[in-house]
Amino acid sequence: MDTRKDYSAALALRLEGKTYGEIRRNFKIPKSTLSNWFSTLELDRRVKKILESKRKNGYLKLIEFNKNRTLNIKKENENIRKAHESRINKLNNRELMILGGALYWGEGYKNFNLKSGAYPYICFSNSDPFMHKAFIPFLEKILKITRDRIKCQVMIYPNTNPREAVQYWQNITQIPVENFRTQSTVSRDSQGKRPWNILLHGTLQLRVSQRQEFFKIRGLIDGIIKSI
Repeated sequence: MDTRKDYSAALALRLEGKTYGEIRRNFKIPKSTLSNWFSTLELDRRVKKILESKRKNGYLKLIEFNKNRTLNIKKENENIRKAHESRINKLNNRELMILGGALYWGEGYKNFNLKSGAYPYICFSNSDPFMHKAFIPFLEKILKITRDRIKCQVMIYPNTNPREAVQYWQNITQIPVENFRTQSTVSRDSQGKRPWNILLHGTLQLRVSQRQEFFKIRGLIDGIIKSI
């Protein structure tokens, strides 16, 4: 098909109300070429209505496609999550010991080189309640530290209600309420710019002032490092 015949055939289809996509499928003409040919073409009202209807239907189909695709992705994600959740059964003591050491390695106070006369202490800090729910059983079952020996410091930010924060963390940890203290703070990173709805319950620090238990955790961390 030569260029003139190509153009004439495409023009005939355009005047029937065919979209650029439909014409391209028939003649393999790039949409950019069709646009260059017909962008200033005057179409009658009937053809305009046909094209507008096709645009609307195409848009609605695209919305429906994206909606279904999003739902399918969410379903796939949930299936993957459930499959891997089922791989974790109840932890035995050895697994809990490794988990506790790894958690402290990532989120605990680790000043191993204190000046003479100073004593290190266990200090585990995080704003994730499930992190604390995992770490407290480690303290109880592995290090034999009962909850009444754990002191809690709730780090309060400008957007945090102290009373509500203490109540929240006490419900999470089941540590006696008399073991809780609060401390106002603004992190160097946020400098008072933290969004008001972030960390509404502050950050919780779990503290145990016992040197021997601190070095037990250090030994677990060293053991994990050597085993890698």
